[in-house]
Amino acid sequence: MNASSSYFILCQFSTGRSWVERDPALMDWQSTISDISTGQIENVVEVREAPSWRDVTKDTAEAVINEWAMDDEPVSYERYSWIEQVIGTRAARSFLRAS
Repeated sequence: MNASSSYFILCQFSTGRSWVERDPALMDWQSTISDISTGQIENVVEVREAPSWRDVTKDTAEAVINEWAMDDEPVSYERYSWIEQVIGTRAARSFLRAS
């Protein structure tokens, strides 16, 4: 991903969808992946790269699931569903689901 880009994250909340407010200094690619993979940001619907506003949701999901795969831990139902929705069933099935 582009080092000079910022990444905006759209999430689903109980009240609807909203862009997550983040510190502009921490909107880089690695921080974005870390925030999602560690659970600081959940229920991700879409990720956009600025300034181009390109949809990088799939790229983000692939990077996040690589982090989760390195943990070698079962994933929650929500994470499993997100993988399945963004990447596909085959990728989701490569993870054990937590009970």
